[in-house]
Amino acid sequence: MPEWQRSTLELIVEELRRPVKIDESFDRRVMVHVRRTYARRRRRGIAGVLGAASRITHHPAWAAALAAGIVAIAAMGVARSRQRPATAAGSHEPVQFVLVAPTARSVAVVGDFNDWGLNDSALIATNHEGVWSVTAPVPTGVHRYAYVVNGKDWVADPSAPRSAGDDFGMPSSVLVVEESTK
Repeated sequence: MPEWQRSTLELIVEELRRPVKIDESFDRRVMVHVRRTYARRRRRGIAGVLGAASRITHHPAWAAALAAGIVAIAAMGVARSRQRPATAAGSHEPVQFVLVAPTARSVAVVGDFNDWGLNDSALIATNHEGVWSVTAPVPTGVHRYAYVVNGKDWVADPSAPRSAGDDFGMPSSVLVVEESTK
């Protein structure tokens, strides 16, 4: 294609694709200049000590250690934000859980408010002629929970909305606890 028929963009792309030739002394000259500039900027006294912190990143091992520290601090922040915040006194509201299960031998309530615990933190319901109930203080907020019938069968609360995703393949319900206006 003749030169006059090519677009400006095509000419620019062609020019940018050509390799750049640099003489062998270029690297040496640049590094001499960098060292001279660095030597002029070095400070003595407290300013030199404080300035040393900025020079740590010039060494790859220190830079890697600094980056790992930043990642660790960020990960701790993310993990801490995923934990439920410590709630102040009065931010727990009594909630009554009720399940009609006449043939059940035992019923427990597990949820994110008690770390899905089946052992010490399970809320054990009492049987009232097939109607199982337990009242427990639950922190304000949105929670997911389920009933564990006979120690093994997970059952969503039939009187509450189902949660969008099941926890580990187990059905669960949603509970919204608001702070009382008393």
